[in-house]
Amino acid sequence: MSQVSIPTKVTAILGGIHVLICRPEESAQELSRALSALGASCYTFPTLDIVKLAISDIEKQHILSLDQYDNIIVTSQHAAKIGLDLIDSYWPQLPIQQTWFAIGQKTANVLATENLKLISPQKDLSSEELLKLPALQKVKDQKTLILKGKGGRGTISQVLTKRGAQVDEADVYQRICPHYSNEQIHAALIDFHSDYIAALSGETLLNLISLCAERHIDLSSKTFIVPSHRVANIAYEHNFKSVLIPANLKPIDLIKCITSHKKNLN
Repeated sequence: MSQVSIPTKVTAILGGIHVLICRPEESAQELSRALSALGASCYTFPTLDIVKLAISDIEKQHILSLDQYDNIIVTSQHAAKIGLDLIDSYWPQLPIQQTWFAIGQKTANVLATENLKLISPQKDLSSEELLKLPALQKVKDQKTLILKGKGGRGTISQVLTKRGAQVDEADVYQRICPHYSNEQIHAALIDFHSDYIAALSGETLLNLISLCAERHIDLSSKTFIVPSHRVANIAYEHNFKSVLIPANLKPIDLIKCITSHKKNLN
């Protein structure tokens, strides 16, 4: 958790803007650097941590049988990094006949380091958007492995199963809410005086809401940046009135989103 800013003498696009970033630490730091370079004052306050999981015997068998799958779907950059490390411990060389699907561009970037038959998205996809890809329409009797985090919505598995695919899953990591002291929470959520709060997943937002509810902290005056209409609806349900959805989740897209909103306020 850290506060980052640039000298006030530097004239920048986001000068005077305070952004609270609730992404996991690595992603939060990347976004903080990009926003800070344009003059924003950023405070990283992850409400989601990524913890590697030990796989079950069944999941181990899925990995050992990797060459038997037609499709492998990777649901996040974390699943890509941890999943590839896991596969590397069992496979000296990856089988090459499978089609790999990345749900987001960061996921695709991780997978692109390997010699894979990869379907890489032009933008970050929701589960529903991924399922619209032509290659996932006719999957009857095909075997699909999903590398993912524990929990989640289960939409991809459910829809592909209905389409006739045989679907297996391997939970390679778990998302948890970090523990913070009252002083840390007060510093981030009250003392920092954020204008924008970047909560780029439903779980990230819900964890933040839970932290606030436990301590009776009201963030209803803040503007939230969320990844999708689904997560926006969560924000609206909790009485957050100002909610923005960027075109994508790259730092440049969040910068465009903030500058556009800022311009409309003036």
